[in-house]
Amino acid sequence: MYSPDSNKNRNEILGDLQSAQVKPTYSYEKLTSTAEYFVQPEGDLCDAFCAKIQLVAGKPEVFESKDAAFERIKELIGSEVLLCNNPQLLTVLDTKSISYNTDPEYARVAKFSLTTCEALVARTGSVYVSSAQIEGRRLVSAAETHIVLATANQICADFPQAIDVLEAKYGNQFPSQVTAITGPSRTSDIEKTLVLGAHGPKNLYVLIVKE
Repeated sequence: MYSPDSNKNRNEILGDLQSAQVKPTYSYEKLTSTAEYFVQPEGDLCDAFCAKIQLVAGKPEVFESKDAAFERIKELIGSEVLLCNNPQLLTVLDTKSISYNTDPEYARVAKFSLTTCEALVARTGSVYVSSAQIEGRRLVSAAETHIVLATANQICADFPQAIDVLEAKYGNQFPSQVTAITGPSRTSDIEKTLVLGAHGPKNLYVLIVKE
């Protein structure tokens, strides 16, 4: 049977529970080095990056100049049309007479895409790209071959240093998405056989310019 006293008691109990709720506090300690957990790259970072990315089926190439790198891009794509929407890259593609398409829908049939990157990580052979550089993920995930144009001074020893680069560059306007690409897409779910290009690009070229 309902009684006002029982209802009052319930409200008092709920009030006590609400007032007793503990608001958790969080503390964030930034990771500045992974040396405690992982062996760090030694010697020249460019050499270390190239060695690591080859272990995951990536294809690094080093050039003395941007002109040489773009000539290699022209050689790689042949008569194909490149998917690219980076304004700075488009200017150079025009001067090099390299055909390109900026329409995101072209990603459905594009065989080659070209992007820059935020940083390269030598310890794992990874490429950092962000939403601040590209519109959506199609440029890094749809084409059969993804070509990344980078410079040697973008190579970091490990992930904490790469994050430092991003934080210094963007500050409070940090990109909504940052992706670490480690080699071309792969899977071995089917009969334990390694297949490249299962969920994304089959080939990953990283063209590193030294100048």
